[in-house]
Amino acid sequence: MAEPGAVLLLAMAGETIAGSVIGAWDGWRGNIYRLAVSPEYRRRGIARALVQEVERELAARGARRFAAVVEGNHPWAVEFWSSIYEREPNQLRYVKNI
Repeated sequence: MAEPGAVLLLAMAGETIAGSVIGAWDGWRGNIYRLAVSPEYRRRGIARALVQEVERELAARGARRFAAVVEGNHPWAVEFWSSIYEREPNQLRYVKNI
């Protein structure tokens, strides 16, 4: 988070963290990671507000395109992201753990 392109946003409900999101600017694209809202605060627009704010923060750094990695085995996440972003066809993500 010490990098100038990193963004961590929290949605607070009093002293309680209701949601959070991590954003990163890679010099070309804004990447959105780990959007989360506590179950008791869901369906209140918090996730959408966090995404809008992280987009603003990353756009201020120069991002003109945004990407979110979504776990396919979380249908609620797929439904949410499908409602606000377009899925790129023929895209696969490759990873390696060491």
